[in-house]
Amino acid sequence: MTALLDSVALDQADDTGTTMVRLIRAEFMKVRTTSTGWLFLTGFIVFTAMALAINGFGIHHQLYPQQGLVSRAQAVAQVAQARSPAGVAAIAASMMTSGQRVGVLFALLLGVLVVTSEFANQTAAVTFVTVPRRTTVIMAKVAAAACCGALFWLVGTVIAAVSTPLFLYSQHVSTSLAGWSVSRSVLLNLVAFVAWGVFGLGLGAVLRSQLVSVIAAIAVYVGSFGTELVFTALYNSFHQGWMLGAPVIGPAVASEVMTTSGPAFPYAPPGWVGGVFIIGYTVTLVAGGVVLTKRRDVI
Repeated sequence: MTALLDSVALDQADDTGTTMVRLIRAEFMKVRTTSTGWLFLTGFIVFTAMALAINGFGIHHQLYPQQGLVSRAQAVAQVAQARSPAGVAAIAASMMTSGQRVGVLFALLLGVLVVTSEFANQTAAVTFVTVPRRTTVIMAKVAAAACCGALFWLVGTVIAAVSTPLFLYSQHVSTSLAGWSVSRSVLLNLVAFVAWGVFGLGLGAVLRSQLVSVIAAIAVYVGSFGTELVFTALYNSFHQGWMLGAPVIGPAVASEVMTTSGPAFPYAPPGWVGGVFIIGYTVTLVAGGVVLTKRRDVI
């Protein structure tokens, strides 16, 4: 196909492969060759290290309760529960997914920037003239955002996989990180990071404005946790049992319900319900982004 304008990223991408493959390579090149992507990765590494330290401090006090803060009977019960097979597995899973609640924000915001940077830097016209099939362009960006989310997960998991055995050894706790409960949490954590990366891409494709999209992404994520307060207040007024599990409709709460091995909050629905909500939101945003991108003027 002969293009009227040339895309620099596409020109520098490997010429082999289909158009989709070249587009995905071009998207990765855009992320790799800008300082924003590296700043996000550096910030994520620093945050993950901090989250591991904070989480480890809290777990230490579970295993070794401070005298005077709880009664002796409570301390014995707490230690017995924490050192039980289920408790140790929960501790290992918690350490392996340290920082997930806020860490997915990095994937979310980078996903937003993958698509909105095209419009902010006025390179969208070049991209869409080079590849007129806008759906193909958006799907390449979806793949790039998903891979960026997976990369954040991989980096965080490697850091946790190195730190967790050392921490557990220092606390005189032994468990296998290959156990199903730990592996399940780690794999669902991957789903969460990928989903939030694509969620951000879809949100950016719908709103297009970089500033508005970033503000909306943060508002949606942080505001989601407010659903617990809202539905608790509604339950206190109307006493409808379904309201106790309704906070799962918040995207961030749904993500937490999906990844938490036990109940994420009192009366929380099963994890698969959270997965259905967060994946449903993500698919809806991407579909909306594709439709709007096809209908809108590029500039």
